[in-house]
Amino acid sequence: MEKISLEELQNELSPYIDENGNLTLRSQDIYVIRKDGKRATLINHKDYTAKEIKRIEWCYSETDYHFFFGSQNQGQKLQQINIIGPALTKIVPWNLEKAQCPAGINRDDLKPGYLLDLRVLQLNRLRAPLRESSQPSFVPDTPISHLEPKSDQPIVSFANDHIPTSALEQLKEAVGENLYIVSYVNPLMVRDDNEFYPYHIHYLSTDDLNRLDALNLEAGKQQDLNELQQAISEMKATIHNHRDDLIPYLESIKDQSNTLTAQSLARYYRDAGVQVGAVNPKDVQEESLLVGTVCTVANLQSFLK
Repeated sequence: MEKISLEELQNELSPYIDENGNLTLRSQDIYVIRKDGKRATLINHKDYTAKEIKRIEWCYSETDYHFFFGSQNQGQKLQQINIIGPALTKIVPWNLEKAQCPAGINRDDLKPGYLLDLRVLQLNRLRAPLRESSQPSFVPDTPISHLEPKSDQPIVSFANDHIPTSALEQLKEAVGENLYIVSYVNPLMVRDDNEFYPYHIHYLSTDDLNRLDALNLEAGKQQDLNELQQAISEMKATIHNHRDDLIPYLESIKDQSNTLTAQSLARYYRDAGVQVGAVNPKDVQEESLLVGTVCTVANLQSFLK
């Protein structure tokens, strides 16, 4: 196997927090614990927001929007109530049958799966600052206050659309590992909880997930994570004395960090039955900027009964 380059390793170990103390887009990465419970797929921010990824819904401004989930009914926009609120929930066939596909999207390419709403997962701070430090620069996002009617999508008012009794059994049935990811357009900006901000929804199929990197959740099952974390800290301290040949040290840090992450996911999410969660990197970030931590976790196995 060809040895990875220093640049590639440093890219893989890029920080979740920059030198100014601000979160980076790396903080928007997602780990998805798959239904088999043996692996967790890593979805980088670019993996679900790139231009080539299917974008099915968006609201970018007063005039640039398309609402996928829902339908029109006598001038009203019907919002599907079963996906309003949860951070992680099912997308059932009824949701897709009622949906409004944007141009360029084939409805047959979209399958039942799970909606993961990253907007619900606010990254709250748990750890108080230990010492005075320079304050990060906070940039506010721009809210959308109203929508202008469009000829193809007239919006007079919004109403809730409940699943009809004939389709309620769909909520109990298993769905595929297809993801509908809701995310803010400007995830690193500051928002008010009472305002509406630009967002979009992207679709990743099971095949898309299978092409991404995954962690083995069976690796390191018997390891003491406190000891492992201490070993990683010592290795990170060591690299400062070996700048001429960092690759072996970085590779080791990466491998050990992957084990630490895998077992944290396995123990605290999969085994505990936690469905979804978010961790602020600032609460677990070490002094070194080489290695960060997971921000968002979605446990698909938690839906199995």
